[in-house]
Amino acid sequence: MLLIACSEKQAYVDMLNQAKDLMHDKPDSAMMILDSLGQHEDEFGKRFRMLYHLHRLNALNKVDSLFRSTDQAQILVDYFDEHGTPNEQMLAYYLLGRAYYDIHEAPMALSCFQTASEKADTASADCDYRQLSRVYGQMSNVFYQQGLYDYELECENLSAKYGWKGKDTLNALLSMEGKVFIYERQKKEDSAIIACEDIADILDACGYRKQAVSLCASILRELVDKRQFSKAKEYMDRYEQESGFFDANNNIEKGRETYYYSKGCYYMAVNLLDSAEYYFRKELRDGKDFNNQNGGSRGLALLFQKKHMPDSAVKYALYSYDMNDSAYAQMAIREVEQMQGMYDYTRNQKIAEQAKNKAEKEQQRARYSVLLLIIIITLSTGIGWRIYKGRKKERLKYEADLSSLAEIHSEVIQLRAHEQTLNKLLMEKESKAVKLKEDIEAYKAKVGLQSESSEIRLQKSVIYGNLCKLATKGVVLDDNQWQQVYVMAIDILPNFYKFISEKSFKLTENEFKTCILIRLHFNPKTVANMVGLSPSSITKIRINLMKKMFDKGGKSKELDELLMQFS
Repeated sequence: MLLIACSEKQAYVDMLNQAKDLMHDKPDSAMMILDSLGQHEDEFGKRFRMLYHLHRLNALNKVDSLFRSTDQAQILVDYFDEHGTPNEQMLAYYLLGRAYYDIHEAPMALSCFQTASEKADTASADCDYRQLSRVYGQMSNVFYQQGLYDYELECENLSAKYGWKGKDTLNALLSMEGKVFIYERQKKEDSAIIACEDIADILDACGYRKQAVSLCASILRELVDKRQFSKAKEYMDRYEQESGFFDANNNIEKGRETYYYSKGCYYMAVNLLDSAEYYFRKELRDGKDFNNQNGGSRGLALLFQKKHMPDSAVKYALYSYDMNDSAYAQMAIREVEQMQGMYDYTRNQKIAEQAKNKAEKEQQRARYSVLLLIIIITLSTGIGWRIYKGRKKERLKYEADLSSLAEIHSEVIQLRAHEQTLNKLLMEKESKAVKLKEDIEAYKAKVGLQSESSEIRLQKSVIYGNLCKLATKGVVLDDNQWQQVYVMAIDILPNFYKFISEKSFKLTENEFKTCILIRLHFNPKTVANMVGLSPSSITKIRINLMKKMFDKGGKSKELDELLMQFS
């Protein structure tokens, strides 16, 4: 910030520092300062502007604004990855993870939180431990949603550890509280009770008495199951007297009615059955959500079973069964979606690794090719060398022209979607494409390429041979492979390529690719694999192309026959 002060007005630097100081405890006030500072954004330098947007996005996150895209957070990550301190990098990746989390991409969110934790320099004296604590807290939440309780517990421990180091007492205690609920979900009742009482003592010692009695109330059912009735009664009395959640008539505030189930279970366990029935019915009456309806009906079913009243027991048991059946169905759907997300993430990692290995092999092959070329050039002498050099130069220009033309056609297709603002650039590209086509045709006439039929040239083409091999493997073509396909089509099927490139058709990228693959004799299923779409999508594209290109309806098979007429 001292370096920034040399190029920014000191008042702006002071305002940003003031907002940062308020960020954790008073994010609303920090947001007001940042909004005021933002009125002078035109005067900011590049780095100060990026810092301003980083902390403003952090403030939006802290006031619980919902992220609807990752665009802004990704821009910040890209910048601070190259120009940021460890604390700035950690915060940028944390915010990107929060953005992914809000748009329901948990695997990507987890990856960003992991990267954020790795960016933190815990050996540095100025490490932002408070932020690191929150990173692990968010990782814990993702693991909870995936049902990975051991990983959740590990992250809660790390969140608490760095919360204490960052003097963020409340966040550290909340992370410690999370361990109690993990033990409950793991059915480790003894561990839950011990952890709860230890953490409640710390909360009491730190002045958080209400939080302490509320935490103790969360283990009432475990205490009842362990028949520790006196301790359960003590915790219930403290909760009702000290939590502040009860009115003068001892009714708990709305949203916390599940407490009545715990209290009903206590009275049922000590054989005060009338009191138990009262609280189970109170839960049914006051709590209208699923948890309370299910809890109240289950409690009454157990109570009437204990009272030997089978009809009433069956009535409430069936009601509880229906509630659980519905909840289970919803939970199963969520679990499938979560597992699908993890599967997609793992599959994408595998694809990325395969692409990396392939790129390394291609680089090695390229190095060998260059070495061989150098040897051939060295052995060449005199006139032979000059002839070879001239022909090579012409061939390289020809291939470069083909590649440039394919690239220009690709750009033209994209530019047409924005032709209202890019007409001038579009005209320049099309003019250059015409010149390149003339040079290409002149070269083909010179070396006699025009005398061979397009089908014969296809069969001789190395690119086409490689493409057929990829087709048999069901590979989705990447950008480099598509570039080679475009080059081949322009070279061998110029009339066809010119026809499908007509701007009056305004073909989409997938329609353009589908046309080329059909002309290259690939069947619809193979086309779907190579484009990366479903067979049904390819069928719809082919039907739509009949209308768009030939202005008539018809079966998709007719499209194949019409395209084959072009060379």
